[in-house]
Amino acid sequence: MRKWIPYVWLSLCLPWIRPVMAQTNDSTSAWQWHAGITYLSQFTYSGRRDSSSMAYWMPSLTLSTKPGFFLSVLSYLHAGHNGKLWEGISLTPGYVWHPGKKFAFVFSYSQYWMDTAQANLLSSLKGIGDINLMYQAPHLETSLETSYLISEQTHDWLNQFQIGWPISLGHRPVFTLKPVVALDAGTQTFYKTYYTKTLQQSPLVPDLPVQEITQQQQKAVKQYQLLSAELHLPLSLKITHWEATLTPYWIFPTNTPGFTRQESASFFFFTAQLMYHF
Repeated sequence: MRKWIPYVWLSLCLPWIRPVMAQTNDSTSAWQWHAGITYLSQFTYSGRRDSSSMAYWMPSLTLSTKPGFFLSVLSYLHAGHNGKLWEGISLTPGYVWHPGKKFAFVFSYSQYWMDTAQANLLSSLKGIGDINLMYQAPHLETSLETSYLISEQTHDWLNQFQIGWPISLGHRPVFTLKPVVALDAGTQTFYKTYYTKTLQQSPLVPDLPVQEITQQQQKAVKQYQLLSAELHLPLSLKITHWEATLTPYWIFPTNTPGFTRQESASFFFFTAQLMYHF
């Protein structure tokens, strides 16, 4: 038996951080609200599919300020629930710093409070500290993100590098396609099961073996290595204050510790998001 200590795929957070960056730059208001809802077809973390494969609705509310501070609340609703709908909530304060016209740093920390989370990822997650360096040019966007994950049983370090090529398909309304290639690397904690054999001695005759006993034991293994290669294809539509985004993801796991073909096989999932910027 093997137990996964989960990783969060932090690109799931970017759809509601990026609108904050855009509004902070363009708006003359001291602060703004951003409300949205995201559908996630199944939980994924650093190229690893969550064993529960749950789908979720995630309503969000974000407050952004002109200096660059933001505060986001994200709720998790189980899409295929068989009982309790609400699974938990997360709170993310952060700051966006622009050292230049094309560069931006995003500093954030997310705290999680989970109640009846049915996905293994959510049930063990406690907090995430995140630093993201972004470079944006007219026809090129890159991101280098480093994250420190805190779960119930371990702490892990995760890095993601991604590069995208935005393609404008229309200006009124704004219609954009952006192919993205990404790599995930980080520490991966799991448990390996192994067996040891010992000889049981006779209680009456010393040094006389009676039978052989097999004992099952587990050993924690933690390594930093490449975890996955990914292809994202976000398609977004902006009309006045509204923004809709559909993003398919193709994941190609690497260095999987499992022994089954399914764990190392490529897989697909998608997110659909609707945002309103007040």
